[in-house]
Amino acid sequence: MSENSPTKPWVIDCDFPGGNIIVERQEGDKAWVRHDLRGTSPWWFYWYFRVKNAGGKTLQFIFTEKFLMHNQGVCVSVDGGRTWTWSGAHVLNPDGVPGFRYIVPGGASEIRFAISFPYLQEHLQRLLADLPAVTVDELCRSRHGRSVELLRFGNPQAKRKLYLTARHHACESNGNWVMEGVLREICADSDVGEWFRQNVDVLAVPFVDKDGVEEGDQGKDRTPHDHNRDYDDDRGIYPEVAAIKKLVPEWSAGGSVIATDFHCPLINGRHAYMVPVGDERNLVNMRRFVQIVAGLHPGPCAFREEDHGNLTKGNIYKNGIQSTRWLSTLPGMLMCGTLETPYCQIHDAAVSPENLIVLGRSFAKAYQALWLELT
Repeated sequence: MSENSPTKPWVIDCDFPGGNIIVERQEGDKAWVRHDLRGTSPWWFYWYFRVKNAGGKTLQFIFTEKFLMHNQGVCVSVDGGRTWTWSGAHVLNPDGVPGFRYIVPGGASEIRFAISFPYLQEHLQRLLADLPAVTVDELCRSRHGRSVELLRFGNPQAKRKLYLTARHHACESNGNWVMEGVLREICADSDVGEWFRQNVDVLAVPFVDKDGVEEGDQGKDRTPHDHNRDYDDDRGIYPEVAAIKKLVPEWSAGGSVIATDFHCPLINGRHAYMVPVGDERNLVNMRRFVQIVAGLHPGPCAFREEDHGNLTKGNIYKNGIQSTRWLSTLPGMLMCGTLETPYCQIHDAAVSPENLIVLGRSFAKAYQALWLELT
């Protein structure tokens, strides 16, 4: 019996890394679904699911709670999640019905749909296979027993220290694609790569909320608080953050430190921007860094100085201390900040893994330029 046998019903599932959906019911070629919000309050928008045995069918997915879709539509993969394309906004259900329709290619044994480009353990493994100079240590074990990767690169004796993190919020996968670009650039067989190898000690945590990433959680606004509100001294609950707070001050002591935490903004944000944090010195250096990146990255997915406002006051959140606010208090911090990278579109350009990686390469070059200018 073939994968697309008419005698086999089509099925929806999320039983794979990063998957997230709850199926309420199926009738004919329609399915009523909703986001799995386990552990998160209030509502958030992440979802990612798979359909099998539906080749040639026109399927309709009706989201019974809220549904938010980008201007580019939904992300679609027909090769098991290895590569992705945008569907286009024309797939939106007509008549205001929340959700979308899609014609499944006739030869597809499975098809996957997601709100954004996933970045999971398998993507990290492919990256590391390309970057043999990167050492993989263990930051800690997660609550569910997973190994949380700690990446090291460069010169351990160097005074310049680069610290990178992503996925404090599990759903914000585009941040990892930008981080990948940074890592590829600093490891490249190039003048930039050689400079980093000799002059910078690099530490990176690609999945701070490792369980949430692999289990397909929203991650944002976990209860009682999420990983990026866990940096208060008196209420830490996550082993990853506890390990970071122990390791990073010891590692960075006596150094000149640059740190970036990679995130994504609200669903239809169209600007890549740095979130202001810290004291006046950090804000001044952040403004200069933004100018450097803007000069290096005119497009596609342009990084523009005017998208940042005046960067004169650091953000303070009422529901807990975020990673970069904590980092900004460490001795030797030259510049730290959060990069918010949109899910689908930067100005008029649709995002893709490829152009997010290019943005990350521009960030790597800007780190070098900032150090050379200010130290």
